[in-house]
Amino acid sequence: MSPRPQQRAPKGHTRDRTDRRAVVDVLLARAQRGALTTAEGALLTEHVREEQRLADATRRAMAGTTRALARHREAADAAIIEAEQRAEAAEQHLAPVEAALAETRRRHHAACQRVDQLLAILARVRDAHSLGDALAAVAEHDGLPPAAARVHARILDRANSAEARLAEQKRDHDIALATAMERARHLGVTMQRTADHHRDRVKAAEQRLAAVRDALPDEPRPRLGLPNDLAYAHGRHDLADAVRDALDRAQL
Repeated sequence: MSPRPQQRAPKGHTRDRTDRRAVVDVLLARAQRGALTTAEGALLTEHVREEQRLADATRRAMAGTTRALARHREAADAAIIEAEQRAEAAEQHLAPVEAALAETRRRHHAACQRVDQLLAILARVRDAHSLGDALAAVAEHDGLPPAAARVHARILDRANSAEARLAEQKRDHDIALATAMERARHLGVTMQRTADHHRDRVKAAEQRLAAVRDALPDEPRPRLGLPNDLAYAHGRHDLADAVRDALDRAQL
């Protein structure tokens, strides 16, 4: 709050008051030495009354100033009380905010430490020479003691080695099985082709045999009478007998 500017009398009034007090001082000095004249008494009376009037006006002004100061003081006291209440309320609101800020800082610090730990674990996992070492680093981070983590790592390494051997054996077995199945499939195709070939040959032989049978005479050799051209032309009956004997032996 800016200070209230003081009211000062004009320069003319100040000069008049100074001159008037000087005259009063002179008249009072003469009054002490003897009686004053009528004019001097009237002048002294006028100056005294003027001083009284000015004193009254000053007192009234001072009373107004005092009342104004009292009002300003009351307003200032009320403003101070309000400011103190606001400050107290602000402190009350600030306390939980500071507590929350402290908790946030604590969590942030814990999170930073957690990140550093995770980065260290990731570095160990990245630099691990085996899967067991990597899992041991993770297990140690999860709370497993270092000795137990190392034992766990050795067990995992052995288990992984056994699993790797079993996987390799299974892979070799799968390859051998696939090779055998491919050979069996190829052999089956070859056997099918051979069977088809022999089947075709048998069918062709049957067709030729049927043709031979169709070419053989159906009539018996004549036993009486003279031979005719149909029965004995070019010895067909003799040839037919030889063919029948050969076919009978082949069927046996």
